[in-house]
Amino acid sequence: MQSGITVSAELQNAFSHFSNDSSSFCLPITITSESLTPLTPLLFTESNSSPESFFSSLPQLSSVLQPKTPIFLLLRRPTNASFSLIALTYIPSDAPVRPKMLFASTRSTLFRELGAEKFASTVFATEEAGILERDAWRERDGEINQIRREDLMGEKERELEKVRMAEAEARSGPSQRDIGIGGTYGPGSGSGMKISMPVDEAAKTALKELQEGGLVQLTVDIPTETITLADSKSGVDAGDVASHISSTSPRYSFYHYPGSDAVVFVYTCPTGSSIKERMLHASSRRNAIAIAEQEGLQNLKKIEASSPDEITGERLQEEVEPPQNQGAGRGFARPRRPGR
Repeated sequence: MQSGITVSAELQNAFSHFSNDSSSFCLPITITSESLTPLTPLLFTESNSSPESFFSSLPQLSSVLQPKTPIFLLLRRPTNASFSLIALTYIPSDAPVRPKMLFASTRSTLFRELGAEKFASTVFATEEAGILERDAWRERDGEINQIRREDLMGEKERELEKVRMAEAEARSGPSQRDIGIGGTYGPGSGSGMKISMPVDEAAKTALKELQEGGLVQLTVDIPTETITLADSKSGVDAGDVASHISSTSPRYSFYHYPGSDAVVFVYTCPTGSSIKERMLHASSRRNAIAIAEQEGLQNLKKIEASSPDEITGERLQEEVEPPQNQGAGRGFARPRRPGR
């Protein structure tokens, strides 16, 4: 999926200069007026001839990292022989939905138009610590006693890694417009993981009887590993949907948008929920959709978010009734999957 955003001539020139200027440490890039544009480059804080200069220059990146604001960073990393270029995408986990989608769907365009072959590696980060801390970089390339990344993790970190893998694999399948949880985004290979759990009858009945303005929420009962009915309401206004969804536990929510035959499937997975909750819900997400389709809910629109606050009435309306192209003044249009 592509956003339609392109690399500006200004960025092409800035990148050419950055590539050839050995004193340049970082070229920050943002999106303005539907174009990828450069910000002021950062220089190495000391001699750029040794690998250590990369680490000593990391702290100055904090000057371009803003709360809840995605950004692209092109980094020069000296090696013993020469240097390598790193393309880093920073999309904070708590960034608003629209910037998340915009930067995630523009990432491949940036690398392709600048020349993917010019970059030794790409990095995706959702936390500032993953950019600014030396250990994060050393962990990536195995410089600590040349141990694999998995061996550096504690038990909790390994479980979190499994959650991220489960969430990524659960998104695999037909391309769809989902918001990545935990720094991942985009269509999968079609072979994603899906756990088939038993479903209680109350959940099936609520889905079958869903009417306009109705909101049905399912969840996974952790002790029994069963998909159950969490809540069912009628007459819910689109602007009030978020207020009915849990902000502490994952939910599969199905909302029949008033005045249409569309049902919006909303998968929310708060970052504060437990590891097991996140893993089970991520792995069963496609199963929940299949259950709804079996109960007759065929015209499903899909949204994914880390917080119910992201599910606004405007967001629901845009999913059901995508805005039409109104010319150059319309601003950024949400990417649509082929055939939509």
